[in-house]
Amino acid sequence: MKVLALYLPAFHRIPENDAWWGEGFTEWDNVRKGRPLYRGHVQPREPLYGYYDLSEPHAISKQAFYAVEKGLDGFIFYHYWFQGHQLFERPLDHFLNDKKPDNFTYCLCWANETWARTWDGRGNNILIRQDYGDARDWTRHIEYLSEFFRDPHYLKKEGRPVLFLYSAKEVLCLHDMVRVWNQYLAEHGLKNLFLVETMRPHNMEPSACADAVFEFEPMYTIRYDASLAELAKRYMCKKLKLIDFQNYHKVWKKILTRKTTYGGLPIVKSGFVSWDNSPRKGRLNSIIVRDASPEAFGNYMYRLFTEDRQETSNDIIVINSWNEWGEGANLEPAKDTKESYLQALVEARQKYDARTQW
Repeated sequence: MKVLALYLPAFHRIPENDAWWGEGFTEWDNVRKGRPLYRGHVQPREPLYGYYDLSEPHAISKQAFYAVEKGLDGFIFYHYWFQGHQLFERPLDHFLNDKKPDNFTYCLCWANETWARTWDGRGNNILIRQDYGDARDWTRHIEYLSEFFRDPHYLKKEGRPVLFLYSAKEVLCLHDMVRVWNQYLAEHGLKNLFLVETMRPHNMEPSACADAVFEFEPMYTIRYDASLAELAKRYMCKKLKLIDFQNYHKVWKKILTRKTTYGGLPIVKSGFVSWDNSPRKGRLNSIIVRDASPEAFGNYMYRLFTEDRQETSNDIIVINSWNEWGEGANLEPAKDTKESYLQALVEARQKYDARTQW
């Protein structure tokens, strides 16, 4: 069983952010904007071991060694490609040739949406449009990706390199693109892709190219496992510009009792640490999942390890996330919770291992 956490490589300066948001902007600026919105609301969240710059050559390698020591098997890195134009690629380019723990595993997730201001709740003007080009661009893209696929630490499924895709619905040429990719891989001694498509708001049906799916939590549950009353409440929160409060235990209960299948496709199990996107969205557009705790997280992760939902397997478990500080989804230790979420994960795995050995 490989337990992998989603990983955001945006914690460093890039020229595009300097132009869009101001000189020296990084994702930490969003995190620091967090403000308490109710009694007991901890904002801003601060990393236990200090703010870091992922453009430094060994930044991710250090985190990889630490994460493995604390019970994770690896990361799923977001990857941003816009017809050859990349964002936040420097940390991964450093990491590709850097030292890694012997038992560390990783893969990439192509975050293939148009880059717009909607993510921060300030409108929908386009910053970089996501267009998909033609076979020349697809070949350039798979040529870049294959550098990672050749890494012995890269995640494989029956020898096939695993690539997560954030929004398959947006890629109208996906069938042709995957065909070009697989042809390139075959010509260069690599096996066909194993494509894992993300089920999330606005992308709830897998494409014909999918080899597996995973549900992006907690947003999948909040959107698709909501009752009519819950959907009405969400609509009114949005209309009246109120915080959309959700309950941690209710969300996890829905995750653990879900029966949805996807036409026989394997389902990669997934869970989440917590959720609070108010640093990015502000009071008027945020979703906050209340009542999260390390104890509850550990208990729910153990149940996720042991659940027997049809068409799932235990070879890969995805957690949202390692370091999505602006969305309150961080396994990475914070000053208020210390290493307690990581310790809860370790204990859940130990309990699961003891059960399977018995």
